[in-house]
Amino acid sequence: MKKKLRVIGVVVACVLAFTYIAILPGCGPAEKEPLPRTNIAPPALEPQPEPRDSGELITYTVSRAFSSDMVVQRNAYLNVSGKADQSKGIIYGEFMGEKRYARIAKDGSFTIQFSSHEAETEPQTLKIYPKNGEVTEFTDILVGDVWMISGQSNAEMSYSLARQRYPEYDDRVNENDCIRVFFQAAADIVTGVNEGLLDATVPADNVVHEDWRWKKTTLANVYPFSAIGYYFGKELSQYTDVPLGLVMAAAGGAAIQELMPGELAEKLGYTAGAAVPVSGYYNTLIHPFTGNRITGMLFYQGESESGGDQYLFYANHLAATVESYREIFGIEFPFINVQLSSHGIAGSSFWPKLPRIRAAQYDASKLIPNSFIVASMDQGYLKGDPEWAHPMRKYQIGYRTARVAAFVSYGKGEESHMLTPEPETVTWNEDGSVTVKFKNIGDGITLAAGDKIEGLYPFYSYGGKMSCTIEMIDSFTVKVVPKEQPYSIRYGMMQDATPEAANIMSSDGIPLIAFEFLNENYTGY
Repeated sequence: MKKKLRVIGVVVACVLAFTYIAILPGCGPAEKEPLPRTNIAPPALEPQPEPRDSGELITYTVSRAFSSDMVVQRNAYLNVSGKADQSKGIIYGEFMGEKRYARIAKDGSFTIQFSSHEAETEPQTLKIYPKNGEVTEFTDILVGDVWMISGQSNAEMSYSLARQRYPEYDDRVNENDCIRVFFQAAADIVTGVNEGLLDATVPADNVVHEDWRWKKTTLANVYPFSAIGYYFGKELSQYTDVPLGLVMAAAGGAAIQELMPGELAEKLGYTAGAAVPVSGYYNTLIHPFTGNRITGMLFYQGESESGGDQYLFYANHLAATVESYREIFGIEFPFINVQLSSHGIAGSSFWPKLPRIRAAQYDASKLIPNSFIVASMDQGYLKGDPEWAHPMRKYQIGYRTARVAAFVSYGKGEESHMLTPEPETVTWNEDGSVTVKFKNIGDGITLAAGDKIEGLYPFYSYGGKMSCTIEMIDSFTVKVVPKEQPYSIRYGMMQDATPEAANIMSSDGIPLIAFEFLNENYTGY
């Protein structure tokens, strides 16, 4: 009998206080209308009638999520928002030959909506203005795909730090690429909260820092940007001519409840954050961009949940967070999740449950539709890195996530070669052995090091690795034969999952993700 993945987090979370029942089969409300999965262009907007405009002087600002050098999302309406000092009047806009307007609301807010467009590499200009008042003009705008990079410090870690391992990559950085970056720093959020200058408990209508804006990819602009974000964008640009906009929305030390929307956090019972209030990083780093769609999201987070028992419900809460993001953005965008790296020797005491979070991340990938996971444990800490918590090797992570995006969003390559290797089926045999067949393994299993499989083993219920033999059935399938009945089978479930310790790869050199499957025939409970 073939074994489907048993998601430990869902089973346990269903009886915990922190339960999000909406995503549990049979527990939640009726199914919702599915969100679109691709950016199919909506119809052109109907012309607006000429408004009655008294011509009174209007002073206003446009949200700082919009600036010169930006990328606007293709095949989606463009919604340009702002705030006026007046409580009535008309604000006009012009973009790509279309003139539109919006009426100012009583609270001074306004949103001008423009028709969607196909990808455009020729620079465009956006003008916003009242009949009587200043004109705001944004230039050198491209139309393409916007990707968001979120998570905690290993997503936030800058290109300038990672370049210690890849100084030669500087030669590939080019400001004339059709790539634009939007840098945000979590430190400014924390400082603002601590000094009482920023209320992070409510969704921000505007980008927090006055100097944050879209920029071209000069070395100076790339250096502070997310390393995995830039490597991702640069490598993805090798597969597509569509302009790419990269929004950095990561925060060092961010716990999952600080990155999820407030309504969800309340449902899940969260009452406190770590560095900022619950939902504080969502409110300040993500929400200002939710007026427009995105193409997809890279996510690298989970260390903050690996010190206690949060791994029990992490998969469930991550799935709920992604569902919430998609509802807000109005599209079931691809979610590309990076499974946690290995760390220096201090990691085992600081993050003792890190291997369990890796397994929970894989469990989450099975709960989240249109979700893809990428291994990074082989790119962990190396001797000589400045410190143990932030491995310098971020290029391969960007490269691997770019390959996933190239396939799922741009149809490049073959699934078996572009996606991350993972189990396709796990079969618990009558003789006590377990057969694991892999998919996305390219032309077959290869080993990163050594001449026998390492890191795949049966596990005792009371803890501990069980001795076994491993047989190769064919290029895609192995049989694990334990000495006695195991509680589960694991792969990559160790703190320091180096290529020597967990060595299964695809023929393309992409490592297998970490996982745990429970033994459906286990009788030792």
